[in-house]
Amino acid sequence: MERAPIDNYVPRLFYSMYWRRKDRFLLYEDLCREWTIFAVEDGSFYYEFGDRKGIATFGDLVVCPAQTVLRRVVIQPLTFYVFRLRWTDLDGMEAGFHSETPLIAGKISFQNTKRLSSNFAMMREAEERNERHRMTIHNHYVQDMWYLYGKEYRSMHGLSSDEADSSTADPVMVQAVAMLQQRAFEPFELREIASALQLSPARFTQKFKQQFSVTPNEYLVSYRLKRAKSLLLETNLTMNQIAECIGYQDGYYVSKLFRKYFNVTPSMYRSTHSV
Repeated sequence: MERAPIDNYVPRLFYSMYWRRKDRFLLYEDLCREWTIFAVEDGSFYYEFGDRKGIATFGDLVVCPAQTVLRRVVIQPLTFYVFRLRWTDLDGMEAGFHSETPLIAGKISFQNTKRLSSNFAMMREAEERNERHRMTIHNHYVQDMWYLYGKEYRSMHGLSSDEADSSTADPVMVQAVAMLQQRAFEPFELREIASALQLSPARFTQKFKQQFSVTPNEYLVSYRLKRAKSLLLETNLTMNQIAECIGYQDGYYVSKLFRKYFNVTPSMYRSTHSV
């Protein structure tokens, strides 16, 4: 399988700060002079930079390129890491902030939140170490997060995912799945995906269902509700907040969808499965 472009680059931390239950940011607007990552362990915040905006909660990293003006507001008391970093290539040579690196910017949402939780736990333990050891450990686990994201990225864009078999997959529909997953947690219209693939909405639906046995909308709803399940168990977000985190604007609508798909209300699911 072709290597994902992000696999060609490795994050190298030079700054790491851990904040616990922060009620607000000191500044609403700030300039990220270096590549900066906000990694949310608990709580949530609204972010906005360039044409990107949204709500980040547990399971999300917000990646800001160098020289980015970032606006942010805490929604729920926020426990998070701030990482500043440089990128190197696989030979350890610095890639530079303004090189042609095809790196993600905006929100990264992990599917494997158990692995992420484990990384956060190890990083918390490192807070008691001296600065050199702390940074070495933090650097290791941030690189592991990047590796994990690269793995999920490959699954999303390659032919090894559950949705596609290498011998029968339509490359255009594989691309459609990748685009759906990439935009799943923001509001958008399916016709935008169809247009990008140079298909009419009807033809897009027909080809997608022929390939995957579900319509694009059914796939998108299922993908979003899987994320809603994680947020119900791993955060204290309200349904309205969860709705905003998964691309909807109405918590009541999401509650109805959740009950329709899983035959249980979100509140019952949360109380039954929480540890």
